[in-house]
Amino acid sequence: MKASVVIPLLQGGLYIRDCLQSLQQQSEQPAIIVVNNGSSDDGPDIVRREFPDVTLLDFARPLGFAGAVNAGIQAALTTVEPPDVVIALNQDTVVDPGWLAAIMSAFVDPAVGLAGCLARFPDGQIQHAGGTLIEPLWYGRNRHSIDDPAPIHYLAALALGMRVTMLDQIGLFDEGFFPAYYEDVDLCLRALAQGWRIELVPAATLIHHEGALQQTSPRHTYMLERQRWRLLLKHRSIAELHEIVFPAEHALLQERAAAGISDSLRAAYLQAILALPEIGRQRGWTAEEISVIRGRLIELRSEAIARERTSRITGLQQALHSHVLPYASAPAGTDERVMAEIVGLSPATLPDGAEAPSRGEHPATIATDNKQGTDDTGVSAVTDLPQQSTNPRRPPFQPGTRPPVAIVILTWNGLALTQRCLTSLRANTRDVAYRFIVVDNGSTDGTVEWLRDQPDVTLIANSENRGFAAGVNQGIAAAPPDHDVLLLNNDTEIIEEAWLAHLRDVANNHPDYGIVGCLLLFPNGLLQHAGTYMPQHNFWGYQIGGGEPFIGQYPGIREVEGVTGACMYIRRDVIATIGGLDETYFSYYEDTDYCLRAMQAGFKVVCTGGARVVHHENSSTKLNNADWWRMFSHGQRVFLSKWRDYYRQRYRYGLVWHSLIAHATGYATSSREFVRELDRRGVDIRLACIFGTDYTEPPTRDPRLDQLRQRPKDTSLPQVVYSQGDAFIKNSGRYRIGFTMLESDALPADWVHQANQMDEVWVPSHFTRDVFVQSGVRRPIHIIPLGFNPNYFHPGIQGHKPTDSFVFLSVFEWIERKAPETLLRAYVSEFKRSDDVVLVLKIFNHDPRFDVHQRIHEIVNRPDAPRVVVILNQEIAEHQMGSFYRSADCFVLPTRGEGWGMPILEAMACGLPVIATDWGAQRDFFNDRLGYPLRVRQLIPAVARSPYYAGSRWADPDIDHLRYLMRYVYEHPAEAREKGAQAAVEVQQCWTWEKAVDRIIERLADITHS
Repeated sequence: MKASVVIPLLQGGLYIRDCLQSLQQQSEQPAIIVVNNGSSDDGPDIVRREFPDVTLLDFARPLGFAGAVNAGIQAALTTVEPPDVVIALNQDTVVDPGWLAAIMSAFVDPAVGLAGCLARFPDGQIQHAGGTLIEPLWYGRNRHSIDDPAPIHYLAALALGMRVTMLDQIGLFDEGFFPAYYEDVDLCLRALAQGWRIELVPAATLIHHEGALQQTSPRHTYMLERQRWRLLLKHRSIAELHEIVFPAEHALLQERAAAGISDSLRAAYLQAILALPEIGRQRGWTAEEISVIRGRLIELRSEAIARERTSRITGLQQALHSHVLPYASAPAGTDERVMAEIVGLSPATLPDGAEAPSRGEHPATIATDNKQGTDDTGVSAVTDLPQQSTNPRRPPFQPGTRPPVAIVILTWNGLALTQRCLTSLRANTRDVAYRFIVVDNGSTDGTVEWLRDQPDVTLIANSENRGFAAGVNQGIAAAPPDHDVLLLNNDTEIIEEAWLAHLRDVANNHPDYGIVGCLLLFPNGLLQHAGTYMPQHNFWGYQIGGGEPFIGQYPGIREVEGVTGACMYIRRDVIATIGGLDETYFSYYEDTDYCLRAMQAGFKVVCTGGARVVHHENSSTKLNNADWWRMFSHGQRVFLSKWRDYYRQRYRYGLVWHSLIAHATGYATSSREFVRELDRRGVDIRLACIFGTDYTEPPTRDPRLDQLRQRPKDTSLPQVVYSQGDAFIKNSGRYRIGFTMLESDALPADWVHQANQMDEVWVPSHFTRDVFVQSGVRRPIHIIPLGFNPNYFHPGIQGHKPTDSFVFLSVFEWIERKAPETLLRAYVSEFKRSDDVVLVLKIFNHDPRFDVHQRIHEIVNRPDAPRVVVILNQEIAEHQMGSFYRSADCFVLPTRGEGWGMPILEAMACGLPVIATDWGAQRDFFNDRLGYPLRVRQLIPAVARSPYYAGSRWADPDIDHLRYLMRYVYEHPAEAREKGAQAAVEVQQCWTWEKAVDRIIERLADITHS
């Protein structure tokens, strides 16, 4: 039988090489098709360059898992010798020798339609041995052993063999399960319904590098809930839906709503309502049957909305106080039994009394039965550490001290992880006096025995799992009183020698930096953590930067709301002031709680980009098969009972922000930055879409922003309309502010009329202010500049220069105002093919009638024309734009006029020399000291498709001067680099979003006090 392997590729550059090499080592070589599912990393290039025999299908936008596999299957079936079996394979797998022969052996039986594989985590633990649908709501559960008695209802598509004749009968994957999840379950259920068998092949083994990022995000939860409901509608009978599913779903909704986390369900119900008509017709349901099911879904969604409103407005969590016992007042034994249930132990099996093990095996071991004791050196066994100080008075700060550090590590099984962690610590920690204190929470895999043999480890061995907070407190209390403390997970890996010295320096160089975190990376190089933030619409902790490819973003030291306990440096005076962690938590949320308590005591929490640590997230939970959801939910309930009121009361001002937020426009991009910073600075932002309702725009997928849409719109607050000046009429606030900009020298009459109805007007530059005044605006005008994000735009961001040639870069929309033809004509007139130069144009064109490539070809079509590279209508993620700038040698934009000039400022922030027109708003931050201003010959009528410019003028850039400047920068690169470096320093000091929001805070203070 002939086989083809289809591999969807999405940002898989770190994995695809190992995956394909493992396939090449099979005894028989299958045909391999890789489907580039919209990747922007180097994965497709690796395939092209290193695997010429592999067929690569390129798609510019992601098709979703089902769509990508279907595209590969269809391509395989059109070959000269189509396969009998197609195998879908994840990019992050490494198949074992003999894998292909094993999976193909299942298809010797003609009744087998689908064959699945035995998947392992990299540490050897079985990840998937078939899956079971849990009744009645059909959440999926992986079987973790081939001996698991649970039935196999489905096989995961991470490695799934599919008989082609079966696919001919039942169809391919349902692409309605976009972007992923449950499409494999659906295929299996359809196969079973048609009489085919599905079979797990234990000999078909592989390693699956499954990441933890998406598994703990609200977005991941929403996708699971949405796809679960699509599956239920497709495969449950009408009777089962009404008699079994809806009652159970209602109970689930009540439970989630009580915890304040029902928003994912509510969103999933809406998608189910939208998908229902088509699914109902496919199943042959009558219009009346569809209507009844729709009504019950609407009832669920309505109840979810009502409960969310209740939780937001009147404080649902007050009702939870009776369910959350403060640790100090809990009856003896209560907390331990609750926690036993959370981590998977039966209360009946929890020992009533702990038996103290031998303490004589290692001089630095403390064996504890949760009673106070000491080791042979007199170290106290930590039950005396105050969890929350009742006298939060800070000791005096002593600047410049460099105390030794106690590294406190918690273990709960996972010996291999602990060994790797300690090995990397010993090898990569320099210039700091430190000691290890390891608290073991009842390991049974040999961890305790191994730790007892480590001469540099002080071991506290608990007979049971006391939880993260209690275990950490034991370690902190065991630390000498002159030591600072570093909390470190045992699933971390140290990769830089100066990491600990840097954390200590940051903490001890500033009187307020009591807690310091670092950048955490996933093993695959993606950024995991650059600080934490707590969204108030669901109180599901958000990891800043999580999932971004790490290219040097988040440099320097930033104040944040929290840092994770996976790597948390705590200065000794913080412990003396607020005590240890709150042991009411078991695991999750206790680190955020500790950071908030420190801030209330006057300390600051910061995250530094000067230290990086690799974190294999959630390893203990996976290894111990702990009930992650129950642990997380318990921690969230405790957190809400303590901090809900704090979050309600943290705001100093309120403001309705009326604008776009999710689109790729200048207004939307700057809106995102403005409102994120305003929220961080204590302004209660109520976000409203300027064109339509809150549902007009798609979600931003940043919970810091999406939560602001859900807050009630309050017209008693000051309101900013941030849009074109003819939208000011939509301002309904108590105090009305119009915020806009224009790129020419006069305003439309309607803009002037509407501006004069505002209480005040905001503009970003002196240029725009002068235009408004000269056009007849008589209301107070205040300059609120725009800015740039220094986390993403700075000279240290990693560039990927495509060539050794000198690269000019320009970023613009192909419109008259940007003068693209002026740039092209100057370039092709000044340079020839023999010049070692290339012009890279990142262009957006929103006019389907205009052929950009054809027009560029007409301008540059000559035998000796220099090279031009065009990137047309391709979005680059916000966090990667700085890298794009750093891939060039000079930024050039001969614009006719700018309302602000965001690309110019961003390029300057990245240290690029800039050539830009010496007219317009950019003159506030761009001059001949920091760049190369382009002369203007004269002002000419602003002829454009947009009606806003009628009757006004803008600049006519001097094309000869542009040619001169481009040649000059090309021939004087060292001078240009020096000027770019100076520009980066100055804009970092003056033009960030933080500086811009300073101006807004000043205005809000004046408005409020007046």
